[in-house]
Amino acid sequence: MTTNNTQQRILETAAALFANKGYDALTMRDIATACNIKAPSLYNHFKDKQQLYLATLRFVFTREGDALMACLQSDLPAQQKLDDFIALACRQMAGSFIFRQLFIRELLGQDEDRLKFLANEVMLDNCLALQKVFVDINPDCDPHFLTTSLMSLLFFHFQSNALRLHLPGGSEETQSIDYLTKNIQQMINHHLNC
Repeated sequence: MTTNNTQQRILETAAALFANKGYDALTMRDIATACNIKAPSLYNHFKDKQQLYLATLRFVFTREGDALMACLQSDLPAQQKLDDFIALACRQMAGSFIFRQLFIRELLGQDEDRLKFLANEVMLDNCLALQKVFVDINPDCDPHFLTTSLMSLLFFHFQSNALRLHLPGGSEETQSIDYLTKNIQQMINHHLNC
């Protein structure tokens, strides 16, 4: 197995472990065991747990972010880019527990260095491209507020889906990706057009 294949296997395994157990609950030995390699071999790829964790965050967020960036950089009109972006983001949220869980863990953990890493090194290009789309649609909007609002809507609705079913008005229909996509698009577009 090549170094790149081994490294990818390590990152995929580490992503699942970090999402399920969190950063503090794992050791490098735990991760090596789950990867079916010896701990010294793991250290050949990553010098310590912090470096492995940051590489894991970059790996997971980049994997999800590349497709989103393609939406934002397409030749379509800005409104269509935004609608396509929201639809894809909803499908990704529904389909990637690991991505959602890692993000939520970082928000709850409030580790300033890791949050800065996510904001400045992992999410920056996507956020700037999304903000440009917002401004293209409405030059007078607050693109930062819209970006963080959209992130909050996406993460909250998909992370709390199990609870939302039992709240007043909850139903199987309100749990569907199509329902959530349509309503998140409407909320963001309503704010953009006010």
